[in-house]
Amino acid sequence: MTYSFSQVQWEYLFRLGYPGPWDKGSLASEAIYRGGEAIVKSKLLKNQYLPYNLEEIIEEGMKHLSKDLIHFQTASEVEQQLIQALNDKQGFSVIRVGDGEILALAHDIFVSSVEINNNYRLKGMGGFSVPNHEKRDLLVKNLLEANIVGIPEARYPTYQTMFNQVAKHFALPLNKMNLTTSLINYKLNQETTFIHSVLENYRVLLIGNRSIDGKEFFTKRGYTSIVGTIKVPGFNSIQTVMEEAQNYEFDIAFVSAGVAANLICVQLAKQNKVALDFGHLLDGYISGQRILSK
Repeated sequence: MTYSFSQVQWEYLFRLGYPGPWDKGSLASEAIYRGGEAIVKSKLLKNQYLPYNLEEIIEEGMKHLSKDLIHFQTASEVEQQLIQALNDKQGFSVIRVGDGEILALAHDIFVSSVEINNNYRLKGMGGFSVPNHEKRDLLVKNLLEANIVGIPEARYPTYQTMFNQVAKHFALPLNKMNLTTSLINYKLNQETTFIHSVLENYRVLLIGNRSIDGKEFFTKRGYTSIVGTIKVPGFNSIQTVMEEAQNYEFDIAFVSAGVAANLICVQLAKQNKVALDFGHLLDGYISGQRILSK
């Protein structure tokens, strides 16, 4: 994604950008500077000079921190674990931590509820209203109980950057957790035939506000494995959703319910069900933007 600049223009700014009259180019140059070299400068004492540029400093830092690198579970590895759990009839949950979940975890710690609620881009993200410290703490507990946790690969402020702050604050044992990308729902569709295989061979419960549309979509494509649909009116309806799930015999649940999907998936796993945070993949199928891989 390059917004109003082409790749060539970005490369030019990285090589020859400079502050000047406040046009888009000089503003972008300032942003590049503040996001890197200015941070280095702030770590130097007065009258100190470090004869290395940002890329060289980062390279040295990466060498020093390489011992802390964590392997993300690939789509194939996640698929194998899900299939194993289905065959063994054991509970298993795959949850995803996106910007909505991260803000829920970070609110009133790294960013205030007031700031979130005053920003139309952030307010109510993922169906989670702030403040709600009780549910925030429950989400932290969920991260430790889920079998696989998807986290953002993108190192933007409200993605991996803030997740790293949250992880340190709550002392999450990242090197002991099974981590994957927060886009694992899409990766499973793009890089494996897991979704198709499940729909062909297992009983599926759809949970989310578009679950009825999802059942219609799958049925029209010849899948007869959808045993039921449950809507999630809001974050506070989780207990009702769990009670309603008891009415169905199913092997795996595809849960598209924003931040609430985290709690639903983990609770279903405790009941010996397999649960996958399906996210907007279902919307993608219904709209035609995503193709179900076979």
